[in-house]
Amino acid sequence: MNELPDRSWPELFESIALGVLILDPQAQRIVWQNRAWQNLFPAVPLDYPRAKEYFLTAPPEEDQGNTSPQTIDLAGRAIGFTVYFAENNLCLVLATAVSEKERQRKLSQTNSLMNVLDYLFFSLAHELGNPINSIKMTLEVLINNFAEYSAATKLEYLENLHAGFKRLEELLKAIKSFNMFEHLSLRPTDVGALIENLLQLLDGEIEKKNIGITKDIAPSKVMVLSDPRALHQVLLNLMSNAFDALLETSAPLVSLQVRPIGRQVQIKISDNGCGIPEHRKKELFLPFFSGKAQGVGLGLSIVKKLLTQMNGTVAIDSQQNKGTDVVITLPAPSAHEN
Repeated sequence: MNELPDRSWPELFESIALGVLILDPQAQRIVWQNRAWQNLFPAVPLDYPRAKEYFLTAPPEEDQGNTSPQTIDLAGRAIGFTVYFAENNLCLVLATAVSEKERQRKLSQTNSLMNVLDYLFFSLAHELGNPINSIKMTLEVLINNFAEYSAATKLEYLENLHAGFKRLEELLKAIKSFNMFEHLSLRPTDVGALIENLLQLLDGEIEKKNIGITKDIAPSKVMVLSDPRALHQVLLNLMSNAFDALLETSAPLVSLQVRPIGRQVQIKISDNGCGIPEHRKKELFLPFFSGKAQGVGLGLSIVKKLLTQMNGTVAIDSQQNKGTDVVITLPAPSAHEN
């Protein structure tokens, strides 16, 4: 194994506990490794083919020159590593043994993710399957009895078919909305101005449903670090939920409050509507969960997803037949970002 001529950085790498391996994929050879790396694999020293198999399976990410942190199990040990791709075609692999506690945490995260995916695909199949089965059965009955049915009966079946296709359209539109904000651009956003624009957009619905609106926004301009389009979608979804909760309320009211709290900004949307039953609170952010008869159930999932992408949080406090408070928190921009 060749030794690199510059002794300064090898000596530095020898003094750290992190395993360091340098590979030359073009020449297909191991260029250098430190003592900590050799200690990670005392039983079977790695040759280049094994190193390539273990660590170079993923291509470098665009514009980053490195892969995301990964974990592999070798000879009963969990090894965490990251690969960095340099411009001179060399690869730097940094690795360390992962503790059993950390390994179990990663396994738990993987299991949780799989459970979420299982739930998501099961729910999606269920939600799409209902209108598809309804459309299929309606068509079969209509085709088998087309000659005997009156024009009025045929029209009734056609209306049922239209309702089934409309439900499918709503589901597909909601799924598209769930994925439409994949690349957010965070910048300082005037919360007060964004809320005013939103209320103007909803003015017709507010007037039609005779909903009272109160605002408590700090007198000075309040800025958050967000993607304005995504934040608009978050507030629109939450306002829509508040309006739906007010359908049976005699004096419907929605209150909006914006307050800076330290280095964060809190936006609170409150209504005096029907509230949420206690047994349903744990399911609020699950995809395809809805308390509405014709709801799709992606509104709050979209809210949580977008806020997470903007380094924000959402919390819901609700009492049945009394109302609901939704509090979202977003970071305030730093001085140099304003």
